[in-house]
Amino acid sequence: MKSNFITTVYGPVIPGIIKVLAQATRSLGGEWLTSKIIKLDGQFAAIMNVVVEEGLEKALKSNLEERFSSLRFVYAPPNTSPRAATKIIKFVVDCIDRPGLTGDLSSILANLDIGVEDMECKRFVMDGIGDTVFSARLTLSVPLDADGEIIAEEIETLSEDVRVNIV
Repeated sequence: MKSNFITTVYGPVIPGIIKVLAQATRSLGGEWLTSKIIKLDGQFAAIMNVVVEEGLEKALKSNLEERFSSLRFVYAPPNTSPRAATKIIKFVVDCIDRPGLTGDLSSILANLDIGVEDMECKRFVMDGIGDTVFSARLTLSVPLDADGEIIAEEIETLSEDVRVNIV
């Protein structure tokens, strides 16, 4: 019988770490069903949906933790509850930055009961306007009947300068 769990691992970037983690998983017969990896300023975080023979789950976790002692590992069961049918819509949100903007954007999405699959935010100074610009790339999981234009209009209520593009 197979055991399935979610592993989150984070710590300093080590050259080739993802490949070595995958090899360590495979060495005990495990595999990653899905994974997501991010690196930022010398740190990385990865989340993997792992499947391994039930009797080898504990050995795999111990092996990873002992072999990669500079990293932190967190384990959780996968969400097995049935999900409603959804579709993915991608947006780019651009505006002048201000304190609390990311939180306000997250609140709008939560109030619309929209699942955020991925959100990457960047801030940078625009020499021509002298302000800091906020830009976010969003991948949202929405009900099949959701209208991307209506969601974009809701996001644009953040302020007059917010521009939302569906990509």
